[in-house]
Amino acid sequence: FSSDFTSVPKNGETVKAGNQDLKWYALDSKTFNFNLYHFTYAINKPPYGVLFWLVTVINCPEEMKNVRMTAGCNSASMWWLNGEEAVMLSGDRDMIVDNVTSSRLTLKKGKNVIRGAVINGPGMCNFCVRFLDEKGVPVKNFTTSYQ
Repeated sequence: FSSDFTSVPKNGETVKAGNQDLKWYALDSKTFNFNLYHFTYAINKPPYGVLFWLVTVINCPEEMKNVRMTAGCNSASMWWLNGEEAVMLSGDRDMIVDNVTSSRLTLKKGKNVIRGAVINGPGMCNFCVRFLDEKGVPVKNFTTSYQ
């Protein structure tokens, strides 16, 4: 994979990883919690021992300083914002919103790229990510897209 953690793959694009051709899928979830375990069946992959690379774009109408990225995941995961490491969850746990909270970050005006790596060990593989303002209130003043 590219070491550029700000690039955004195109829907249907394939990449070579070792001897595997891997495909990017654009998905739109209206729920806050996405289950990758069930997704493995849709793409004919084993439900366990799978590493998922996740990318989404949030578009901000203005710069937002001092926000915090929070993530919940019941598998190990790592999350980046605009190419910079933001949070990491190690080990296996129950998926709870805000399992981990980043230090203060800035969402820049315009396009911001969130990248995640989630490995599904035994059990389910749910995740969620959000941003909180300085008062701990969820940030909602942005739109999301996959490009």
